[in-house]
Amino acid sequence: MNVESKRSRWVINLVLMLASIVWLFPIFVMFKESLRVNGFENYIATLQNPNFPTFVFNSFFVAFFMIIISITILAFAAFAFSKLEFAGKRLLFNMVLAGLMLPVASMIVPLFFTLRSFDGLNNHWGLIGAEVAFFLPFGLMLIKGYFDELPNELMEAAYIDGATILEVFFKVMLPLAKPALATALIYAFLNSWNEYLMVLTFMTDPAYQTVTMAPSFFKDALGGDPGKIYASLVLISLPTMVFYIFFQRFFQKGMTAGAVK
Repeated sequence: MNVESKRSRWVINLVLMLASIVWLFPIFVMFKESLRVNGFENYIATLQNPNFPTFVFNSFFVAFFMIIISITILAFAAFAFSKLEFAGKRLLFNMVLAGLMLPVASMIVPLFFTLRSFDGLNNHWGLIGAEVAFFLPFGLMLIKGYFDELPNELMEAAYIDGATILEVFFKVMLPLAKPALATALIYAFLNSWNEYLMVLTFMTDPAYQTVTMAPSFFKDALGGDPGKIYASLVLISLPTMVFYIFFQRFFQKGMTAGAVK
């Protein structure tokens, strides 16, 4: 390794280290504030609150079914848009991708009235449906891009062997798309777990609220104690951190898959 390469590597490592410090500093402050006055008793008080397990259960329930529904729809849709030919394919795909340009805030009012007409307010399935709708455009773009890189010769060879279109999908293409599906799964979980605006708007009953509403609830329930509020923030952040740590291998593989053909 020459001097120029060593210098470039040193600069890159320095930039990455600074970026890590900037990212970790808010987490450090959050953890430090969570120990204010009563130390780890703040965590015990938060966990012992009867509403906290409800928030956690609601979040896992919504995230689980949001993932199942989203990944199922996206796997079929991405395969169809990538490998099949049908009338209006390009127009329909562009219409779905147009959803990427619509922020949640701009659609929150029509969504509210739509869910109210279907009795979807204070209802987990109403929230799940809304989250699925907003995740589909991004997920479709991600998974379709991966299917595009898979050679059509694999499908042709399977057809020659007598496979049907469903057998090609389930036995040939779907197993090869696992990295992209895993990446979409991670994004779906993070989006669902961290969703705040839709929960705030659609879930007014604490019995149906998710963990993103826990700090606001504890602000009143725990007398506005900053230590306990920060403790709740740490606790609701842990699942996403643990989830990413265990699945980062799939996340990185899915994001880089297809980059080199």
